[in-house]
Amino acid sequence: MVKFIRSALVLLFGITCLAGIAAATEYQTLTLNKHVVIDDKGFGYEALRLLVPKGWHFKGGVSWNYNKMPPEASIAFTIASPDGGSVLRQFPHMNLFWSQDPSMQLSYSQLGVGIQQPLGAIQFLKDFFIPRFCSDVSNLKVVETQNLPQLAQQTRDLTQLQLNLFGQISPFQFQFEVRAEAGRLKMEYVQGGKKIIEDVTVAINYVICYLPNMYGGITRGITWIPTVTSFKAPAHEFNDRIRIFKIIADSRKDNPVWAENCIKLSATVTRDQLRQQRAIFNRMQQISKTQSEISDMIMDSYQKRSQAYDRIFDNYSEAIRGVDSYVDPINDRKIELPTGYDNAWTNGSDYIISDDAGFNPNIGSTQNWERMNRQR
Repeated sequence: MVKFIRSALVLLFGITCLAGIAAATEYQTLTLNKHVVIDDKGFGYEALRLLVPKGWHFKGGVSWNYNKMPPEASIAFTIASPDGGSVLRQFPHMNLFWSQDPSMQLSYSQLGVGIQQPLGAIQFLKDFFIPRFCSDVSNLKVVETQNLPQLAQQTRDLTQLQLNLFGQISPFQFQFEVRAEAGRLKMEYVQGGKKIIEDVTVAINYVICYLPNMYGGITRGITWIPTVTSFKAPAHEFNDRIRIFKIIADSRKDNPVWAENCIKLSATVTRDQLRQQRAIFNRMQQISKTQSEISDMIMDSYQKRSQAYDRIFDNYSEAIRGVDSYVDPINDRKIELPTGYDNAWTNGSDYIISDDAGFNPNIGSTQNWERMNRQR
């Protein structure tokens, strides 16, 4: 089971300022608070958690569409700086379908599924995402694109495991295969009179179904689901914000139990052909009370996908310091913190790092801070 991050992380950055022959030390303090996203419209418990810088604003969460059968859960949110200029965003859920059979297009359209011919990752960002989500900007220019094969592989593996779980409850009556693509795009544009830089990543899974038709043949239908995340900031602040965006992204911990139960609900509703909302809610409550046993394969797949997302920030290595590994003596575990600091401390829930060799957080504090040793 994933060990969730339990509390706020406090980073102290020492800046030495010289005035004449006198020297004084100031500290800029960055506090990150734990934010837990609760699925209060569905299962009623935690879907994910992450760290949000103090003063930044979190908006969004889990939503359910009960008009679709089976019901569809979606996670979308924005985390914005106090002035609203810097934003990390997970975009709303997109569920698209394509078939050359007009009757299948009509059937899926009536279910509320978007009809769109499949696109590759980079093409999707250029031809689908930008026209729909960047319509209020001007002078837009794509400055960099990159395919992300590792993220694509992890997306495919996780989708395959989830479909296997679905099939155990509601066996598929047709053959299918799973593919995936992933990529990122960096762009510049003007918005509100300011030059903005935005980096957008998409991971797309394609489920290609071979469905028997009324004429005794096979019709191919493709369900494809793009998952889009981005981070943006004014151009002159972008490199300074990268580190904060990375901390937020690294801290995200999805609850695999919630994800598994979403799949179980979808499979159960499909198997039992449930249509009434009360019956669906009753089944949801039954599933939420059942102890889930997340397989090692699914857990490993979640972790590898998170690591693949983290590699997006490798493109900005010059703007991000590395990390040092420390031993947390209170919780008896390894913790990674930004490098370049002389000492690090913990009270068991919060972490402080400082480049002031004489810094001791116990001075003037009612809490008990213990120094952490760096692993060599």
